[in-house]
Amino acid sequence: MSTPRSRASASLSLVALIVLAAPAVQALKSDREQPLEVAANHFATNQNKHLTILTGGVKLTRGSMRGESDKGTVHQGEDDEIRRVVLEGKPARLQQQLDSGGLMHATAATIDYDTDKATAILTGNAIVIQQGRGEFRGERIVYNTETGELTGEGAPGGGITMKMQPKAKSESKSADKDAKK
Repeated sequence: MSTPRSRASASLSLVALIVLAAPAVQALKSDREQPLEVAANHFATNQNKHLTILTGGVKLTRGSMRGESDKGTVHQGEDDEIRRVVLEGKPARLQQQLDSGGLMHATAATIDYDTDKATAILTGNAIVIQQGRGEFRGERIVYNTETGELTGEGAPGGGITMKMQPKAKSESKSADKDAKK
């Protein structure tokens, strides 16, 4: 008889195989070269800790990537370069253009975006929808903003869900079949 833990482990293994077998969806490469712009209704800074706390209508923009939340915390390095932005909301939102032309939409209670690692860690009812590819839901999802790669996990005692879209048939294949008739 299988235990909840062994079923969860088997499910995660199956999900890992599905994700690895799915074609890569890359985020817009030029976003990494764009400045990170942050706006809000109010802010407070702590120069000693290199922190800025933003509240009310927080917006993050970097190229095609857009984030929105109720509260944001900006972490800067010694050189004043923005290293990390943590967005908290009900929910916090993130959107990014993909090289394939579609959009990635994400929501979660917290989105922790690390500019150096080019990753966004979504926690708390995390949902990522990649147009033309599928939908991913879990308690925690890690999204690579450069490659579009996703990894995820469910809450203790729970799991993740995915909806994988079939590969779109190309117009040329349909036209070839029609011509042969």
